Amino acid sequence: MENDIKKIEIITDYLYQKRLIAHIDKTGVSGYTILKDVAGKGLRGSKDGHGISGGFKNCYIMICCNEEEARKVVEAVRPIITKFGGICIVSDAHWVIHN
Repeated sequence: MENDIKKIEIITDYLYQKRLIAHIDKTGVSGYTILKDVAGKGLRGSKDGHGISGGFKNCYIMICCNEEEARKVVEAVRPIITKFGGICIVSDAHWVIHN
């Protein structure tokens, strides 16, 4: 059995992770997964995960939730990624129920 859900993927500078999570927590979403030291290249250049300060690191946040929660999360993170950079992708997904 599966449930239809929304999958939100956010990639932004590691330096803004705490600020982003604080905004996500205010939406009431029950959980998320964070991957630190994500490497890649975007409009702001390469992020290779090297550096002491975190200035050359990205983080990846994945959230699985319902459609209403997804709208709240997108509106909460939009000002942060607009100001500091990053991407937010929302896609349809299926949650596989395993119990």
